[in-house]
Amino acid sequence: MCRAAYLILLCSIISPANAAPIQNEDRLNLLLQGRAEYRSGHYEAAETFFIAALRSIQRTDERQYAATLVELGDVYLNEEQLSNAERVYVQSLGIYQRLSDKKRTALIFRNLGTVYSLERRDDDALWALNRAFKLAGGTSVSGASFTAQLLNSLGIAYYRQGNNDKAEAFFNQALRMVSGSGIQFDTAELLNYLGAVYSAKHQYQKAEYFLQQAMTMTESRVGPLHPELTFTLTALGALYTETGRYAEAEDQYQQALKILEPDKLVLATRIARVLQALSVTYAKAGRKAEAEAALLRATVIARSNLSQHLDMAAIIEDYSAILRKEGKTKEAEELRVEAKRARVTADLVINVHNPS
Repeated sequence: MCRAAYLILLCSIISPANAAPIQNEDRLNLLLQGRAEYRSGHYEAAETFFIAALRSIQRTDERQYAATLVELGDVYLNEEQLSNAERVYVQSLGIYQRLSDKKRTALIFRNLGTVYSLERRDDDALWALNRAFKLAGGTSVSGASFTAQLLNSLGIAYYRQGNNDKAEAFFNQALRMVSGSGIQFDTAELLNYLGAVYSAKHQYQKAEYFLQQAMTMTESRVGPLHPELTFTLTALGALYTETGRYAEAEDQYQQALKILEPDKLVLATRIARVLQALSVTYAKAGRKAEAEAALLRATVIARSNLSQHLDMAAIIEDYSAILRKEGKTKEAEELRVEAKRARVTADLVINVHNPS
């Protein structure tokens, strides 16, 4: 089945909830509360408010329903509920396509590209992002902010594929577009990924400069305890680990954990990744027992989330290797098989979406 046909099919099997409408003022309050919780990084509460708002919207009010679906999809994306994010984005896509709303259709393709990239459906990610670019009219001046977002998203997609040269080119193109232009744009995210690219290319001074800039921008916008900060904290942690600054790396990871752990049920996979990275830092610093303890904590989380997050397999494999070195071959093999089974299943799913 081709990608376009798959999206049409998915749109057709999802329909608005059959719920009794409530007063417009009450619905608006639900939306406003959902947005406030989302901005504060309280994703579980935001999800509750947006779902309640969706249930209150009449079937005939398609545009409001679609807009609320997009907001719910953004929440699911931050919660890393990727299948749910795709589901609601695809539903909103079907509505906007029926309404011939090219601008918002382009936005949904951009959002889907983000989901596919996180799922490592790389071909789908690039297809969706290029589709968004075409609908948005390329680099038209009227859509400068959205074009910059697309360039940034393409850079992220290529970064996740390990194509750092292409990623750097897209990030710098987006940065040139927004610098001094006055357009509304989240420059901090762009700088964060640009810093990660330079770190991967071993240009550590440049990397630290951009990551510190991203940290300052994000903290000034959302405060010192928002989950959004953890992306830059972990990037700095990785940079400091690579350059032998282990104490500074540990500080970054511990700060990230401090932010994430109050919402450990919702943000579990993020916590697992931080623990895995902290384990690497401890190991390089010669703190073997602490490295193994951190990786064990990460593995417990990873095993509970393996079916929805393939990158959790790498955590399980790392801990399996430790067990094998300690002579615990049976336990090590069980973990290795569990991770391998998840990878095979994920490959089958990706092949369904990306037929040859």
